Amino acid sequence: MNLPVTQRELRFAVGHPEGLTSNSWRMWATDKGDVYLACRDSFTDAKVSLHTSGRWRVGFTTEAVKKRPALAGSSRNRAWNVWDEPPPVQPNVVRAFHLVFLTSELAVRPEQRATGIWKKPMVLIEPPPAGKMVLATLFITRDQPPLRHESEPSQCLAFLEIGNGRHAQLVAHGESEGDLPEWLALRMAETHAKAVAAGVRPTADTYAYFCAEKGDATRFIIGARVLRPNAAAAKEETG
Repeated sequence: MNLPVTQRELRFAVGHPEGLTSNSWRMWATDKGDVYLACRDSFTDAKVSLHTSGRWRVGFTTEAVKKRPALAGSSRNRAWNVWDEPPPVQPNVVRAFHLVFLTSELAVRPEQRATGIWKKPMVLIEPPPAGKMVLATLFITRDQPPLRHESEPSQCLAFLEIGNGRHAQLVAHGESEGDLPEWLALRMAETHAKAVAAGVRPTADTYAYFCAEKGDATRFIIGARVLRPNAAAAKEETG
């Protein structure tokens, strides 16, 4: 596949073709210039919507709420998070959204990728070495060439025209994990406790996604196993 993709959609994942990968993701743009990110396999109930109005959101899809009205709660609000388009981080470059992929949290096995959407053409991003993670960063740019990270390995995966000289650019790049694994472990411990309190017992295959905000106010989505490896080992030892 020639990169960056310049048509209306990109499919991608992180991992090795013979080993574990992330879920499969899709980025696409409409003729009106709206841009979307969504998971294509097990996390299909939600999507990221960046509208040309400048009002952006992460939330459940209309189809998901029709099937399961309880997702929207009593307020009937499908959104998890709504915000306005942020100011540029440099002239004509808006850092819009991140998808975060930790190598330790790659969980889709080869046999799970044998059929369906995984047979369609897609980009598979190589996982980084220990201590690094992959960020797939979505930028909205005006009159800018394909972007690249100034110091880390990077690749512009998609360069989609969205009108008025603007492009939606998805750039995959390495970055230090920092304290993210510790932050994630705390969030998953909270999720595990809530699930158990509700009568749900997570297994080693139970996976959850979080939408959160980086220090620069850029939103991001990250996924991980709810039952952490050490917790799974302890459960096995105690029966």
